[in-house]
Amino acid sequence: MESLSMWEATANKRKEREQLQGEEQCDVVIIGGGYSGLSSAYHLQKKNVNTIILEKWRVGSGASGRNGGEVLTGYIGSMEAWEKKKGLEAAKKMWQLSLDSIDLIQNIIKEHSIDCAFKRNGDFFAAYKPAHMDALKRDQEYMARVMNYHDIKVVEKKDLHSEMNTDFYHGGRIDAGSAHFHPLNYAIGLAEAAEGLGAKIYEQSEALKVERDARNKVIVTTPNGRVIADQLVIVTNGYAGDINQTIKRSVIPIESIMIATEPLPEELVEDIIKKDRAIHDTKRLLYYFRRTADNRLAFGGSGRASSKRDQRNLFDHLHAGMLNVFPQLKDTRIEYRWGGKVGFTKDMIPYIGQLEDGAHYAFGYCGHGAAMSSLFGKMIADNITNEEVEDNPLIVNQLKPIPFHSQHAKAVGILKFYKKLQDAIS
Repeated sequence: MESLSMWEATANKRKEREQLQGEEQCDVVIIGGGYSGLSSAYHLQKKNVNTIILEKWRVGSGASGRNGGEVLTGYIGSMEAWEKKKGLEAAKKMWQLSLDSIDLIQNIIKEHSIDCAFKRNGDFFAAYKPAHMDALKRDQEYMARVMNYHDIKVVEKKDLHSEMNTDFYHGGRIDAGSAHFHPLNYAIGLAEAAEGLGAKIYEQSEALKVERDARNKVIVTTPNGRVIADQLVIVTNGYAGDINQTIKRSVIPIESIMIATEPLPEELVEDIIKKDRAIHDTKRLLYYFRRTADNRLAFGGSGRASSKRDQRNLFDHLHAGMLNVFPQLKDTRIEYRWGGKVGFTKDMIPYIGQLEDGAHYAFGYCGHGAAMSSLFGKMIADNITNEEVEDNPLIVNQLKPIPFHSQHAKAVGILKFYKKLQDAIS
């Protein structure tokens, strides 16, 4: 399913990086060249800790370069629900982390002049059913009263056309704290920033095996070489292979698919999405979409396919969904179709921590990785350098593999069918 993405086709020029050949040594070896790994290297190099990143394909080839580019506040579910699960203080810290994550990205982009069309115009959470507006209003009141967060505004159905030219939704809410960007260009820029500080990045260099020697040094073997390091970071997220079975069995990769139109006339794209916000909706099998810097509509949804015919059907259904939202695009050509894997955890929140052997990890961003993963990379760097880290409610002290993990694909298919049915009848 991972065909050429619109982001790859419109990306900034990037360098061709070498494969690892022979033996290298460093302080920290990082497996995974997405946002988490790049941010870990970037922040470690700022502390004069020498790093090497091993990337199986190219920088940003996984979710970091294939996502919708929606840099959103929060997590799956309301903060009121997280307060009930985690307690008030933990919920407040979680919310602050989500805000800090976007501030961090904005500061990195500004400091290094990364050309990735970053805009902090907020997001619009669109109500799929009239009843969903009640929950959005309750959330606005809770966030203002309990979290002291006043950047959320409810938009009634009668005012929806101030945000979007569609009758598909029944209002929604704006959160001014969110942003959007060209996700692959951000990854490319972050990689260059890390290299500018001394990091080494090897592409087409899959980590095949991890061992420890008598001195407790980490040895990571690739097809043509190996890296010897003091510490190890594994940040493969939904693309976790067999390099570590505990991590692999603790994350569920779920396919997400996207389509992108041809460039639209400026007056049309400005009419369908008025304020250039990142948009997502309250459907259980949600849609998410936005304008791009070159005036396309990028439109995403849930996907899972086992054959080329299934893939075609999924993309056709997504295209039909786009036309349900914006029927005025019926004569618009779709130029790109692509998919990728989103990493989910059992608890529906991202995990960060250390394995029993000391390896650092972060994964399971549950659709919020564009925002959270850069911050998690910084947290890993802080942990490695023994910086004083505030109590973090997302730290997992011991990973517990998901039961029947090998059957996750079948279970996800059943769950998606159930959610589709809920969308139809709820």
